[in-house]
Amino acid sequence: MSLSKLIKVSFNSLLKYKGRTFLMMLGIIIGIATLTVVVAMTKGAQNKIMQNVQNFGPNSVMISAGGGKAWGPADEHTTTLTLEDVTAIKESVNGIKYIAPFTMHLEQDIVYGNKYATCVIVGVTPEWADAWQWYAEKGDFISDEDVSSLSKNCVLGQTIVKELFGNQDPIGETVRINNTNFKVIGIMKKRGTSPIGMDMDSRITIPLPTAMRRLFNITHIGMLRLYLVDPNRLDEVTKSVASILRERHHITPPEEDDFRVTNSIAIAKTVQGVSQTLVILLGLLSLVALLIGGIVIANIMFISVNERRKEIGIRRAFGARARDIMNQFLVEALIITTSGGIIGTILGIAMSKGIAFVKKMPVAISWEPFAIAIVFSMLVGVLSGLQPAKRAASLDPVEAIRG
Repeated sequence: MSLSKLIKVSFNSLLKYKGRTFLMMLGIIIGIATLTVVVAMTKGAQNKIMQNVQNFGPNSVMISAGGGKAWGPADEHTTTLTLEDVTAIKESVNGIKYIAPFTMHLEQDIVYGNKYATCVIVGVTPEWADAWQWYAEKGDFISDEDVSSLSKNCVLGQTIVKELFGNQDPIGETVRINNTNFKVIGIMKKRGTSPIGMDMDSRITIPLPTAMRRLFNITHIGMLRLYLVDPNRLDEVTKSVASILRERHHITPPEEDDFRVTNSIAIAKTVQGVSQTLVILLGLLSLVALLIGGIVIANIMFISVNERRKEIGIRRAFGARARDIMNQFLVEALIITTSGGIIGTILGIAMSKGIAFVKKMPVAISWEPFAIAIVFSMLVGVLSGLQPAKRAASLDPVEAIRG
């Protein structure tokens, strides 16, 4: 029997039992729709996170005070990183283009007139802008003169500008931080979200000595950022910095480091590893749904073989070979699962876009869900239809006609 005739016969048989056909397709539709949503949302989240990693910056090594593996700003009471450490690293490590010590203080109240906001105060040196490749969009950044004179100038992130000033130009205005007035001299370019989910535009930068002496009365720094000439030396410099700090802080194994060092490559690898693990776990759940759908198809097709014994016997009596009967049932199973896969993919894409619209979550629609749907649908079709097809082909024509 030709392929076109085989497909036509299979379609007619399926249309004859529309309710049963739909029930067999339903499990595949649900499984593929779930898999499509999982892939779209996971890829969307991964793209968003990788964009945040880019916000961390290329060619970068970050040193933070305090031990442990959790990444983020150091606790304000952690005093294990000093300006002397910065000098030692600068003198001992080659290939550093910019070195920028800074201190961060979270959840600080900022007041302008009768408006206030809560943000991060970052004490910086002029090299901070180059080290982050993040410059003032309007006005000026912190200068050497600001640092040497302990000036009370500040540069605002765009989230703070929006919260305190709306559409008003803030440059030249005065804001109050911890009962100390600061003059706004610039606005930073928009940066987005950090790899750990912080709004990088919800911050105010001020001169580092001003933050340390006038505002917070501290003698330590929280973090240090290195920008390298050669990105291929990221791991080498990371290890060198860790070695220098262990020697300076008199840390010997198995003592835990009182600092954390990481780089953009390490963060990217960690994010990719977590995303891949998430895809695998959620994908397995979707495959379980497909497996259940395949079992349902197999069971219903076994029932169908028994109910269609006379049809099979008559077709055999008119010259159909056992192989033709087997191929017909296999094609029926493939039509059910492939159609279910296509419908499931379309439904999954629609659900993904709906979730993105309602929950404001990132999704990425790509060719992978469609390809996965076709491959797995055909695989489920073959596996679920093979045994029923063999049983149908093995029926004795005379016995089949008798029912």
